[in-house]
Amino acid sequence: MVVRWSHRCPWKAIAQVFQDFSPFVRLVVGNGERIRFWEDLWRGNQTLCSQFADLYRVTSVKNLSVSDVLGNSYPLSWNFNFRRNLTDSEIELLQSLMLSLSSVRLSPSSADSRVWSLSSSGLFSVRSFFLALSKVSNPILFLPAKFLWSSKAPSKVKALAWVVAHGKVNTNDKLQLRRPYKSLCPQWCILCKGNGESIDHLFLHCPVTIGLWHKLFNLAGLVWVPPRSFVDMLVIAFKGLGNSLRGKTLWQIACLTLVWMVWQERNNRIFEEKGRTEEILWDLILFYSSLWASCTKAFRGVPLSVLQLNWTAVCAS
Repeated sequence: MVVRWSHRCPWKAIAQVFQDFSPFVRLVVGNGERIRFWEDLWRGNQTLCSQFADLYRVTSVKNLSVSDVLGNSYPLSWNFNFRRNLTDSEIELLQSLMLSLSSVRLSPSSADSRVWSLSSSGLFSVRSFFLALSKVSNPILFLPAKFLWSSKAPSKVKALAWVVAHGKVNTNDKLQLRRPYKSLCPQWCILCKGNGESIDHLFLHCPVTIGLWHKLFNLAGLVWVPPRSFVDMLVIAFKGLGNSLRGKTLWQIACLTLVWMVWQERNNRIFEEKGRTEEILWDLILFYSSLWASCTKAFRGVPLSVLQLNWTAVCAS
């Protein structure tokens, strides 16, 4: 069946994840009814269709199960269903295949099963899969996760930052690629009226955004130099408001709130034709960061009015 992909179809992304997932799954043969003989990885480190490609090409039925080929009793049946007589070289391959499988015994009373090879119990866990991916893939893609999802900011704020970190937010440069017939201007940023709107520009390098980041770092007594990309910004371990629980909590919330407010301001200017000054945006960042932080256990008993007045003093207490 031919499927026409679109950016709204989830199956392409699901298939890509399965390619990363499948190497860590080991198939355990029971009765052999659900495991494909040629195409599933159930014997050795390669599928049989890869190890014995010449034999696989001349089979009339490609998706035979293990029990279809070997049978349910001993001696094994060897029902390969080749569509023609084999050549001498193919017969040698067949002998090698049969020899490698001669010790296989099916258990009619046991169902086939999958075992998660990264866990001693054989059961899948998100943690083990995450750690495995972070070792074989680019670590930068995984490091922001702890900073984002451990934050006490509202879920909608964390979700936006996660989308931004993965380059999936609809800035003008991406919209122009997806809809080239639209009358967009990817070389124009609605905030600074200058450079093109991309994720890194909008959330890091835009003069308006840079001003907000400088205010946040100055409040924490730090000097800030804009990093190359938004992902780099999340990866760098800034001390922020200190190593105390209050300091870490408020710093995470403040960083994500700034991203949230920049995106809200961008949308307000485009869709509502209403803009706010940098000073008003900064006041809103201070207010919402203080409000959301005051709802956490770390700031229990601290009045919102006190927290708004002096972040550093409250975090140091």
